This record gives sequence, structure tokens and C-alpha cells, in this order.
Amino acid sequence: MKKKIFTLLMLLLLGSAAALAQRKLACYPVFRGQVVPERQMTVTEVRGGGMTSYKLSYYKSVRFQADSLLAGKVGALVEADAAAAPAAETEKSGELLTYALVQLRPAGKTRRYLCYQARRSGFPWIVTLLYLEGTATPEDLRSMFEKQ
Repeated sequence: MKKKIFTLLMLLLLGSAAALAQRKLACYPVFRGQVVPERQMTVTEVRGGGMTSYKLSYYKSVRFQADSLLAGKVGALVEADAAAAPAAETEKSGELLTYALVQLRPAGKTRRYLCYQARRSGFPWIVTLLYLEGTATPEDLRSMFEKQ
């Protein structure tokens, strides 16, 4: 019984630590559903042992359709985070950010990343935004996420 309570407390602590780390990001409102309503996004959140083969301990993604104006707004938020980060790779199509791999400041020994992709699918853009934590290197992430 004590093990179950301890495990539950640890999961709550890990979850709150990840949420606190995200709060400091300019793109945090996107993850919270304040830029795009949550009902219009596909949200995926995974933490724990199932991610160890990817060298990740936490994964959160949001995916949604956007017109050029909304894609530009979200891209600008990601660019603000990239400007404050120790390392970032970005690509643009005209003025619109289409790809970003942002290495955020680590939280202790935990590496943190923000990944962004906007690609056309007919009229709307399909925007995907990821927040990742773990021991993965940028090279590990590049091999996991092929640019489309």
C-alpha cells in the first residue's frame, strides 16, 4: 500500500514539474488551449516507462489545423522561445515558420525540447507542437522525427 501511495505521489510530482517547466515558455498558451480551443486540437501526453526506448520521460503534443494567420501566430511564439534558447534550428517558408527543433535550458540533468512543424494540407496548415523531456540528444530527435 505504501508503495502505491509513493508511486502516485511521484507521478504527481513529475507531472507538476513538467507543467511548471512548460509555463515559462512563450508557446505555453498553445498547450493550454488558449490560442486554439482544445476541442479543435488533438492532444497527446505520455510520461513514464513506455518512453525509455526513445530516451524520453515526458512527451506532450498538440496538433491542429490553422489558417496562415494562426500558423504565423503560433510560429512567432515558437520563434520567441527559440530566441531565448541555448540552441535552435528553424526553417521558414517565406515569413512563416515551418520547422523548429529548440533545445531549451535543461532542468537539472533533464534535457528539454520544443519541436514544431507546420505543413500545408490543401488550404489549411497542419501544425504540430511538441514539448519533450528526457536524456535524448538533438541527434536522437532528428532521427525520430523526419521532416515531412
